Amino acid sequence: MTGVRRSKWIVAFLAGLLSACLLSGLPLWAGPQTGNHQLLDQRYGSAQTVIPLEDQPFYTDLERRADLWRHTPLGQVVGDSPQATLLNFYAVMADVGQLIEDVEASHLNDRGLFWNRQARAEMEEVEVRFDAAVASLDGSLFPLGVRPYLKDEAAIQLKHVLDFIFNSSRQVITIPDAAAMKALNDERSKDTQSWTLPGSSIVLTSQLAEDAANSNFYFSAATVASASAMYAQLSRQVADLGDQTFVTRNFYDDFIHTPGRLFPPKWYLNFPAGLRAGLETEVLFGQTLFRLVLSVLAIGLLLVLLSLLFRQLIRSFRTISTDAAGVWMRDSLAWKRFVLVLPMVIATKAVELLVDDYLNYTGLPLVVLTLLFEVAYFSLGVLLVFLFFEALGRSVSEGLVRLSGSHDVWRLSRTSNRVMPTCRIVSGVVAVALIYKLLLQLGLSPTLVLALSTVPGLAIGLGASKLLSNLFAGLSLQTDRPLRVGEFCEIGDQQGFLTKIGLRSVELETVTGRVTIPNAVAEDCIVNNLSRHVTVAGSPQLQGLELNLELDAESPFSPDQIADLLALARRYAEGRPDLINPCLTVELEPGSPQRLRCIGLIHVVNWRDYIDLQESLTLAFNQLIYRVDLSHFVLSVSYDTTDQQLASIPGLVRGIIDRTAGFELKACRLLAIAEFSYDFKCHLVSEGLTFTAFKDSIDWINRELLRELAAAEIVIPFPTAIEIKG
Repeated sequence: MTGVRRSKWIVAFLAGLLSACLLSGLPLWAGPQTGNHQLLDQRYGSAQTVIPLEDQPFYTDLERRADLWRHTPLGQVVGDSPQATLLNFYAVMADVGQLIEDVEASHLNDRGLFWNRQARAEMEEVEVRFDAAVASLDGSLFPLGVRPYLKDEAAIQLKHVLDFIFNSSRQVITIPDAAAMKALNDERSKDTQSWTLPGSSIVLTSQLAEDAANSNFYFSAATVASASAMYAQLSRQVADLGDQTFVTRNFYDDFIHTPGRLFPPKWYLNFPAGLRAGLETEVLFGQTLFRLVLSVLAIGLLLVLLSLLFRQLIRSFRTISTDAAGVWMRDSLAWKRFVLVLPMVIATKAVELLVDDYLNYTGLPLVVLTLLFEVAYFSLGVLLVFLFFEALGRSVSEGLVRLSGSHDVWRLSRTSNRVMPTCRIVSGVVAVALIYKLLLQLGLSPTLVLALSTVPGLAIGLGASKLLSNLFAGLSLQTDRPLRVGEFCEIGDQQGFLTKIGLRSVELETVTGRVTIPNAVAEDCIVNNLSRHVTVAGSPQLQGLELNLELDAESPFSPDQIADLLALARRYAEGRPDLINPCLTVELEPGSPQRLRCIGLIHVVNWRDYIDLQESLTLAFNQLIYRVDLSHFVLSVSYDTTDQQLASIPGLVRGIIDRTAGFELKACRLLAIAEFSYDFKCHLVSEGLTFTAFKDSIDWINRELLRELAAAEIVIPFPTAIEIKG
């Protein structure tokens, strides 16, 4: 159905009631002697007779216009005066009604189940004239989604009302041309660009709500909206008019009882008369049996299709893989979702066109079904837009990463976090435009829609300030780029891998789970990015690592011990391939415990690898601290030790160390005379030994020292406490 029809809306219904009241109280037409016509007799006299259409003063002009439309169509029904618009409309609609019957009668017996080319060409000419007539109606009171359909229906109803008025009038009807309208306005105290057909509520006006610059005359919006009510009141009288010039008695009945817009399908007209009569029986809400059965089947098939596709769509969200291969397949999954929703949109619109255009629903069922279909269609359209831009963003992100020659998952995630917010903002703008269009389709005026849009704006201004703050902070993070996805960082007191930078928040994968931090909080916190150490383009993403290991708090390390520890630790760190550019030092701040501090770069992509590497380094450095601590020891001997014995102690110790594989004695000096002993400080160096072998060697050295000292009769003193009593 190329044209359109629509039913009553709330304003249309009220206007219809008003027009019905006007028509019922204006006794200007002939017909059965009802109460209305008794009032007419009281007003004009019972002897007054009906004035035939042929005797009306506008009849000659009407015939002229009808002849022009038959042979040289004017192309535009509306004119610069009520006379031009009204007579053009009436002549064209009468011609359309007659041509429909002529085309069907002349081609019904042609071969085939469908109209041939000549018939279709003739039908197109008729529909062009019908569209021109419909264009003279102001349907602004109808919801936009059903306006074309309801204007089609109102045009035919108005034609029948005019049939009754023109052929049943008891008074002369004078329709003003442009000069007459000017003369009327000259006599009025206030100019008006409207004219009412005498004895009716049919108004022609040049004042259009949706076109302030218009100067042509149209059937007013209230007239168009009340056409259904006017026709409902006069339908019986219209049927009794008989075969008169310009009268089309069966125009509306054929229109509402057969499929198609103006011309039913040929195969339908070839049905036996009895079968057609059964199919055209009104069953529910004025709709035919044929129409109801086919619409139920179509809507049922649509619901089945939607349920199957929605099930597949929901499953696609349940099967999301987080491994590397799954990350690279997200664009394919996004396009799959788009492909699942696309048939829903197409099928919904197709069934809507079938119901509205082909099955030719009319009246209130047309309004209800069409608006329901419009809501479903635009809702699915919004979903389709989101899925399209989601898939587009995924594909663009993956394409950019592949063009750079990289296959790093973190680089893909980082690129996606820059591309996807833009795509989602664009999809949100398009979705808002679709929702705006839907509200217009449902009948809300543009000014009302804009007025309603201020409510969310006010809500955002009053209650969503945090949301806006996070949004702008997210844009700042995206533009300044202090952080990127995949980097290892500290935000406030949270440390972890950055997995997402969204419009509202950032996500950190910490050792205990995922932490979501609002963008505004992240922007205000001190951010320590431990991953900004890439010096060569295309090199792996590195993370910073810092270890602080406390030395012996009770017995601080001597300078010799610190030197040995730094030498061993630096040699070990340089031999670790997974520790890049290591820096080691011992912090010697006054009042603070001594700490071995190690700073370096590592390459890890998850917390498991990070913790394993941290544990390995911490354990190795603690073993080195333990080694250095045991390699520097004090050998205490009693005051009873002779000078000769004291002089022999360094040689005794050296002999033991020389017999111990992997060890070397650097020094053994008498450096302290304590309260109860002479203290020799021994400095050992060991290399090439495992930690277990080192401990076994220390055990052997201690045993040998005890044995050699006992053999040399050198005594190790016991601590002595002296209690002085008064």
